Amino acid sequence: MALLLTACADQKTAATVPPCPRVGILADAARLTVFREGAGRDITDVQSLSQVAGFSGSCFYEDKLRTVLVDLRIEITSERGAAANGPRFAEVPYFVSILDKNREIIAQQDFTLRADYPVNSARIGLFDEIEQRIPLKTGEFGDAYEVLIGFRLTPDQLEWNRLNRRR
Repeated sequence: MALLLTACADQKTAATVPPCPRVGILADAARLTVFREGAGRDITDVQSLSQVAGFSGSCFYEDKLRTVLVDLRIEITSERGAAANGPRFAEVPYFVSILDKNREIIAQQDFTLRADYPVNSARIGLFDEIEQRIPLKTGEFGDAYEVLIGFRLTPDQLEWNRLNRRR
């Protein structure tokens, strides 16, 4: 699930480059399904379906190794569902959390992308570029931390994801 980002360096200096934090997508929050009002929960009731499709990034240290900056490019796909009517857009809320070595959340930031669906397509790719700044304690490096990406979900949406994880 987690991917270790690496800094660019040639083979001669690779051993001296400090490690980056691990970055991953939170499995339970990797999909966002928005249903229309009511009890229906099949494909005809979906207004939009979004997924964290991936990420890329890098890190670098500043302040004499006291801070690591993680630059991320997050890719999200969003589809307009069969139950969507009205405006051709959806708000796509997601978060980025920073966890310490004990897996405690030390910072969390919310973001929202707007999926404007073209008239001739029900699917769109969204990209966001963000920077996360992690202050380091004495003797720590970036690999003492983890950065997780996921959608901001309601309790019902989280339960839906957990019940339908295999899809």
